Amino acid sequence: MIATLALLAAFTCPEDQKLRLDLKEWKAAMRAAQPGSDEQHFALAALRFQSVPGDNAPDAECADRPVLEGVDLFEANLTGQKDKVVQARFRVCKGDKQNETQALRIAVVVPLADGRLCKLAGEDLSIDQRASDRPCEKPGKLPRALDFVELTAKGRKVVQTTDQGGSCDDPAGTTSSVKTAFFEPQGAELKKIFETPLYDSTTQAQGRQLVAKWKLSFGPALPKEIAVQRCVEGASQCEEPDAYMYARAGGKYVRK
Repeated sequence: MIATLALLAAFTCPEDQKLRLDLKEWKAAMRAAQPGSDEQHFALAALRFQSVPGDNAPDAECADRPVLEGVDLFEANLTGQKDKVVQARFRVCKGDKQNETQALRIAVVVPLADGRLCKLAGEDLSIDQRASDRPCEKPGKLPRALDFVELTAKGRKVVQTTDQGGSCDDPAGTTSSVKTAFFEPQGAELKKIFETPLYDSTTQAQGRQLVAKWKLSFGPALPKEIAVQRCVEGASQCEEPDAYMYARAGGKYVRK
């Protein structure tokens, strides 16, 4: 534990990850920019975000005018350095059933002593997803939801993502899925340390539905152990839970 806290206290940022940016001014500029304008492109580039939409862009004229739906600045406390998670929420081709896409641009930034920001490298939490790619049962508003939980070190949190997807219009059957993952800052990078499905549902054309759910439970001591138990609806009992522990040597969760 002492070694972990020392590592966090000694946070250093490579030069190529440093940004000279005021987040409040950036947020105001992002909100003021018109969809598809140079100002919108410049604001995205200022945080080194990928353009919106990304590589899997809809092949439609409306894709050139992404609409900003909101900007979130979360006080995350991932590093103990007053870091923030920045999220910009876009929608592309709203109302176009084939092309409507939700795009999230997400970054972890850490303030530095010289007034600049360090944008963590490693895993990119940004995501582009068709609006139709969502669960058929109780879909959330966003393709990826964020949370911040204390998991591996006292007084420090990790990012928890909850992703949803599905297909509800196929006459051959429907599918729904939800999964979660945890990401931890390690040095100046963000690393995925654990992931698991949470929900999976398949409905066949005949109306038969197969549903599996995964229950997560956490140990009391830090770093917390994780138990994952799979339960299939209609089965006489749930499966034996799988147990995972945090391995400091590899910086991720491994099966016990």
